[in-house]
Formats: sequence, C-alpha cells, structure tokens
Amino acid sequence: MDPIIDKLSQIRDVKKRRIFLEKKGFSKPEIEKQLEEVHLRIKGKKKFPRAYQMKFNRDGLAQASSKYVAEYRTWKMRQKLGVVQKSLDVGSGVGGDTIAMSLRWKVLSVERSPVTMAMLKHNVQVYNTGKNVDFILGDILKLVDDIEFQKKLEDIDCIFFDPSRRGKGKRTVKIEEYEPSLSFVEKLKDFSQNICVKIAPGVDLSRIKYDCDVEVISYKGEVKEVVLWFGEFKVSSDKKHILATKLPEKITWIQKQKRYKVPVSEPKEFIYEPDPAFIKAHLISDIAEKYNLHQLNEKIAYLTSDSYIETPIMKSYHVLAYENLDYDVINNKLSKLNLGKIDFKARGVSIDLKTIHKYIHGTGKQKGLVIFTKIIDKPHAIICEYSTMR
Repeated sequence: MDPIIDKLSQIRDVKKRRIFLEKKGFSKPEIEKQLEEVHLRIKGKKKFPRAYQMKFNRDGLAQASSKYVAEYRTWKMRQKLGVVQKSLDVGSGVGGDTIAMSLRWKVLSVERSPVTMAMLKHNVQVYNTGKNVDFILGDILKLVDDIEFQKKLEDIDCIFFDPSRRGKGKRTVKIEEYEPSLSFVEKLKDFSQNICVKIAPGVDLSRIKYDCDVEVISYKGEVKEVVLWFGEFKVSSDKKHILATKLPEKITWIQKQKRYKVPVSEPKEFIYEPDPAFIKAHLISDIAEKYNLHQLNEKIAYLTSDSYIETPIMKSYHVLAYENLDYDVINNKLSKLNLGKIDFKARGVSIDLKTIHKYIHGTGKQKGLVIFTKIIDKPHAIICEYSTMR
C-alpha cells in the first residue's frame, strides 16, 4: 500500500488530511487526487476486506458487488450447476464479481473502459487470481458478433451480467435505461442459458417480465441488490419464482404461489418487522402464515402476535402502549414508562424522523422505541421496548 495513502487513512478529519499533504509539498491537483483515493478506499472497506490495496473510481465502487454478496451468488451458481469450469463476466467494472468467481473457476472478464480495466486488473492481482482471468477490453455489444470472441465462449458454463445502472450519467432504477439494456440477455442466451443478472435494489419487481426467478438479497438488514436467475439457475423450469435471501445467514424463502389472507388487528404483545428483502419480495403473507401473525394494516409490513418469536428474518419489539398522534399524550406516556432515550421508526405515516426528537421525548432513564404507523386504518404511535426472550 502507498505509505501516503496509508497515513491519510489513519487521519479521520478531511481538513487535517489536506494540511498533511500541503506540508508534504503536494500541488493542489495532487492533493485532490490523493484525497479522492483515500476517500474511496475507506468507503470501499465496507465492500472489500482488502480495499486499502485496491483501486476504485466513484461509479465503479458504487456499482461494485460487495465481497459477501458476490460470494453468495458464486456459491449459488456452483450449487445449481454442480461444476463450473468457466464463466463470462459481462460488465466487470472494478472486479467484485470477477474476483469472487475467479477464486473458484476461470473467468472471461469483459470491460469496455480502459481506465476501469486497469483498475480491474490491479484489483484481481490484489486477490492473486490473475491466472484464472482472461481480460477482454471491448464493447460487449460488438464483441458478441466477433468470431474470435465467440470461440472463447464455446466452453462457458454460465454468464454473469451486470449492466450499468447509470443511464445518461445518473443513477437509475429503470431497467429500460440500463447500458446494455436488460433485453441484451436474449442475445447472451445464444452462448449460455444459465445467466445471472444483477440489477438495482430499488427496481420495481412488477416490471420484470422475463422468464426468470427474481431474488431480493439483503446483507445485515439492508437490501443490496435484486438478481435475475435464468436457465438451470431457476428453482424450476416451468415456473417463475420470487425469492428473498438474508445474508450473512444465507436464509432463503421462496414466495408461495397461493397467497394467504393475513388477519388485521390492533397491536398484540409483540410487533415484528421483517427483513427488508422479505418485504420487497412480498413475503409478508408467507411469514404471517408460518408464524400465525396478524398485520396492523393490510398494506404495511408490521406484524403482531402475543407470542415471542425468535428468528433472524424479523426484528421484534415488545409493545408497552399505543396512542393516537398527540405528542403531549405520547410524551406523558413515555415518562410514565420511564423511557428517555427514544429511537423512532415510521411506515405508512408521514413523519420527519430527522426532527421528531425535538417534539417527542421522555424523562425516564430506559431506552425505548416509538413506531409511527397505521393501526387498521388510523395513524398511531406504538411505544415499545427492544425484545429479549421472555
């Protein structure tokens, strides 16, 4: 690692980093370059354990798969196919997925940007997998019609396709604006039916009309991406399925074809908040059926029960009281319950969570939680404590 970058990474304050570089005699352009590099490497640490040795740019890092999600997808590819000897990585970027796959098999890695390709090659070497990677610089839209390139694809087992989600220079969740467009998957099928496509986590699942499974993946309580699985990667060849997976536990549920009608009720002793991947994948009714839960409102993903349920796919909160949205009444109740330090959540009710603490606060010593949501059809504040086994 560059000793200057190493030193800068140990300085938290950006102004102090700048002063350090000025004292070292760097010019203004050099200072900006160094500050940008250390910023990206620190941010990259959230995705890559070896980020301090890697190279990034802003767009490349933003779109890069984290090590943990990429490893899960790679694991699933091999689980489904049994043996994978070689894959194609379309739109390799700075290399998150090429690295994950090349740790296990050979990869043909395609990237159209020379600058990004240089970063990709560097990052692959950081993980010592260069011997398993064949780097191809070029536009995949043209390469697929090149005879020499087609020969390289004759023995691939599967394809990973990560289209750019920055249409017209801006980030987009509209699959119609991807580059290459999502429809390019039809061309890729000429080389392998076994395709895994990574798309934006904010995508509207109802817009996905392809014959594929749709999997929503979260990591540590945050939805990271949506993945489309084609060919032998599907759960079954005759149907499309929606799945939710929670990492790092690697818990996967498949949405039932027959929907369960969830009863609606007022809060019981416990409130349950499903993992966001399960919410996005519309698995609320499946969870409610399995654990015999009720819903507070038929359109809001809060569930309730008198039983304590311990499961990684849901957070649980013990209900102490619930009130109408009268701040004075809520504050009085918080104080009576000896609650002082309050966290806030809101779903289905318009509440500014950045400023609500100015208006709602207790005088007690215990920590609590206020959930603003609709109970049946009216807005309420549900006062809770964080659950433990009772």
